[in-house]
Amino acid sequence: MSARLIGFKAWTAAVVLALAFFATPGTAWSGSAEFDAGWQAYQKGDFVAAMEIWRPLAEQGNAAAQFNLGVMYDDGRGVEFDRDEAMEWWRRAADQGEPRALHNLALGYLSGVGTDKDPGKALEYLKMAADKGSVRSQYSLGKMYSTGISVEKDEATAFKWIRMAADGGFDKAQYNIGKMYRDGRGVAADHGLAAVWFLAAAEQGYAKAQNHIGVRLAKGDGIGQDEVQALMWLTLAEVQGHAGAKANRKALLDRLPPDKISEADRLARAWQPKPTSK
Repeated sequence: MSARLIGFKAWTAAVVLALAFFATPGTAWSGSAEFDAGWQAYQKGDFVAAMEIWRPLAEQGNAAAQFNLGVMYDDGRGVEFDRDEAMEWWRRAADQGEPRALHNLALGYLSGVGTDKDPGKALEYLKMAADKGSVRSQYSLGKMYSTGISVEKDEATAFKWIRMAADGGFDKAQYNIGKMYRDGRGVAADHGLAAVWFLAAAEQGYAKAQNHIGVRLAKGDGIGQDEVQALMWLTLAEVQGHAGAKANRKALLDRLPPDKISEADRLARAWQPKPTSK
């Protein structure tokens, strides 16, 4: 089961920032058989049992359990929805340096949801989480500087943070670095590197990147022309509902011979995404 994104659906800032995901067994900060049992209960949909297992651990100071209690209060799973309680558990985990908790607190301070709005504190917490290797915090910092949310707009600084998240394997960061190389924002324009990063995100299954690399392969823009590969990527993006990919795929279908169309279809059916850092 892939890690599930937390709530905060009402945040206006969330349209450009990336939410932190659930703490799972085998990751840092979990470290106990009891924690794993809570995760197994959660996966089965028994949220009350998961809460009953994780609460004692959280009260004893287990940072991963504290973080997950915050997620469950925010989602109203196994307990009544309570955003203030969610923030309180994230504060406890953040006090121990838990990166996901630092990230979620930062978004809370940025938006004023569940706490007083404090952009300065949001920036501080995001940087703390980013320094601990949180690709979502690195990406979020980059988007803040790219759009000028609560900081002075600075494309070079935006590029630094988003590139860091891209190097860490985060697909949305890879896609955005591709756009920055394409447009020359925060870095010199380089269509070859743009294609490299679009392809990296596409290989993880990110539809926007699949459309972009498909268009570039069809034209030979920054990458060798390959219409079969182009059609494969556009097909995969269209399957995910990308409207632009649907139009781009149709234009390619109209000019390709049946054998190339058949090969692209075979490749699309056989394709599997690479692991992602979502």
